Amino acid sequence: MRPPRSRRDIGGPSMGRAVERVFAASRAIGETGMVAVANPGNGKSIADASPCARVDVDFSKALQECLDQVGPGRVATCGAIARALGDIRAARSVATWLNTHPDTAGSHRVVRADGRPVLVSASSELEREGFQLVRGRVSSGRILDVLQPVGLLTTLRDEQRKLSDRVVELDTGRQFERIAGVDAGYDGDAMYVVAACVDLKDLNPIDIAAVRHHVDFPYIPTYLAYREFPGIEAAVRRLNQRPDVLLVDGHGRLHPALFGIACYVGVRLDLPTIGVAKHPLVGRVTKRGHSPSGVTAIEFRGQVRGYAWTPPGCERPNFVSVGHRISLDRALEVVRASTLRRYPEPLKIADRIGREMKRNKRNEKREKGATR
Repeated sequence: MRPPRSRRDIGGPSMGRAVERVFAASRAIGETGMVAVANPGNGKSIADASPCARVDVDFSKALQECLDQVGPGRVATCGAIARALGDIRAARSVATWLNTHPDTAGSHRVVRADGRPVLVSASSELEREGFQLVRGRVSSGRILDVLQPVGLLTTLRDEQRKLSDRVVELDTGRQFERIAGVDAGYDGDAMYVVAACVDLKDLNPIDIAAVRHHVDFPYIPTYLAYREFPGIEAAVRRLNQRPDVLLVDGHGRLHPALFGIACYVGVRLDLPTIGVAKHPLVGRVTKRGHSPSGVTAIEFRGQVRGYAWTPPGCERPNFVSVGHRISLDRALEVVRASTLRRYPEPLKIADRIGREMKRNKRNEKREKGATR
């Protein structure tokens, strides 16, 4: 029987020297460079070649192509740009991206649906171009509602649908002993990704790798894989040994394209993966499959695609779905076996280390500022 552990033990001293090495390395991560690694692994535990070709995922380039269509004297809404990119759900992401990248050429010509410029500093630039803002808004006659399609997100959605056919929802029959979890956290344009591997017998960490990666793709609902995969790939490849199964903080088959981030990671790295999320994305909870163990089936497009599992003593469920090379029932079994309280231990450990890395980096910046 697994020895009991208190909440204080989780992610605490029981992590041992492996965690302390990661914390120490995280404090030494430099400010420059696309990827910084906090683990001595050589990254060769997983095959270097991805099993399928990749599409171009240059968001800034696609956005610039949209902005280049908006000349002096006209403006475009975030919604019009999102539709040109291929998905209206990107409208808010366009505004967020421009606010964090205000030097983007033509960014002052982007407005919200009510005509207010996205950038606070844009009003003076628009006035120099002949605009007369009324109550801080551009006249509707100056707003372009339609742009020529650029189609970045259309291409990515097509890729999701094609790669969805490669997902394997069958068990290999092998025993899982090394259970890894990968989690990403953000601090501005920096993404901190940690892969933590535990021994299923006692859930103690046996392998940890961490990276800091520059973020070059915004958060857009249902396109999370294109934002986080570069960092996830870097962290997982730097584990000293290949995990038997990888838990991903996000959805797998419970996704509009049946290809969430857990599927993407699994197919790209050719690893058994499981999606574990805190909030639902698609699907309908059914009574079928309900049991006293807190498990409820979730149907999507006429099939059970996942489970909502409420751990004992908790009120909110975890949403479990297949990522790749595992069956749904086996995925639930692994998640339950690796959970002490609320959330699977590998993901909980990865989250805690990522938060510590961000905290260390912020403290360093404060100390540098205080000594100037």
